[in-house]
Parts: sequence; structure tokens; C-alpha cells
Amino acid sequence: MSFDEIYQAYVDTVYGFLMFKLRDEHLVEDILQETFLAVYQNTDNFKKISSPKAWILSIAHNKMVDHLRKGYENEHSLVTELVADENHDFSNNLFLQEAFGQLEDTARTILYGLYVEGLSYQELSLILDIPEGTVKSKAHYARKKLRHWLQEGSK
Repeated sequence: MSFDEIYQAYVDTVYGFLMFKLRDEHLVEDILQETFLAVYQNTDNFKKISSPKAWILSIAHNKMVDHLRKGYENEHSLVTELVADENHDFSNNLFLQEAFGQLEDTARTILYGLYVEGLSYQELSLILDIPEGTVKSKAHYARKKLRHWLQEGSK
């Protein structure tokens, strides 16, 4: 099969899969391009693949995860910059205190521990006597809330 034939046979399937997962047309189009670029770069291996559809969908899934991970890293760095910036004293920054005050106590403690005290997820897990996965989850959602508040505040 040529790349054009592969593209025509699977583009709708991949688009539908990504749209179901992401519900963002622009993001889906970006990941769709990345997916088929990877397929194009590996067309020599296409004949060896037993299930082309599964192979292409796994590439799309991995590209989607990579993209979402990049978004997470951007979200993570935004909070890191705000909280751990050496030029800001957390105790004197009323905006940060107000934003942190809107978080539940455990989430506030986790973010403070991560960014101000430099503790690891494992250390916070031991301190708070909760599973490490729960610490990670609460940190993720707390960063997400802070990011949302920051975006709303900048409008």
C-alpha cells in the first residue's frame, strides 16, 4: 500500500478516535498530522504489521498522550514559576495567599510542600499519611484550579 492509500483508508478512523477522546478540533488536527507523519516515516514497516488499524491508532494514542503531557508540563511550570520564583516571598504575596486559600487544606499543603519546601510526592505521602497516587492526583487538580483562576484573573 502507498502512503496515500493508507491515509485514505484510516484518516477518518483516526480523526473519529481523537475527536471522541479530545473534543477539540484544532488539537485533533494537530495530532492527526503528527500521527500520519509518523506513519509516513514508517511506511517501510507497514507490510510487517498484522493489524494496521491498531498500529495507527496506537500511534495516534501515543501522540495524544505526548501532547497532553506537554500541556501538563506547561501547567506545572506555570505554578512552579508563581510559587517558587525567587523574587517572590510567598508569605508576602497576597494574590498567591488568596489563590491558595481557595484550595482545600490537603491540596494547599501538597502544593506548598512541592514548590516551597521542595518535598517529593513520596515524602508528602508519608507526611500526610495518604497514598502517593492520591498526592499526585490532588496536586494535579490543585494546579488545574490555580491555572483556571489565574486565567480568569487575567481577563
